[in-house]
Amino acid sequence: MKRILVCLALLCLLLAACGEAEAPTTTAPAAPSLAGVWVNAGRYSEGRDFVETLTLSEEGKVTVHLEYQGADYATLTGTWTVSDGVLKVDFTDPNTKDRVYTYTLTENALILTGDGKDVEYQRSR
Repeated sequence: MKRILVCLALLCLLLAACGEAEAPTTTAPAAPSLAGVWVNAGRYSEGRDFVETLTLSEEGKVTVHLEYQGADYATLTGTWTVSDGVLKVDFTDPNTKDRVYTYTLTENALILTGDGKDVEYQRSR
């Protein structure tokens, strides 16, 4: 009888060891999103101040607003898409050239590379 109990105990241990181990639950941090309000502010080489605000909505709309020397200068609108690490901006105004950029994105910075130069934006919201 003792032998049967020992065999049953070993069998239970073996069955328990064969069960699936529960994987620890961890949540990977979400990748930063391009959607948001991005600001590039500075001074042109001739000493004139500018603030460029790039707004990329979750719905694929884009607005680019340029403030030059403290006054509204221009606002452009259109749509944006991303594919294979490339940001494509299609402007509504037919006289404005559509843009294609490669980009580097962190949580608080967006660097657009296109037309032979880099432009760095900081996340505003």
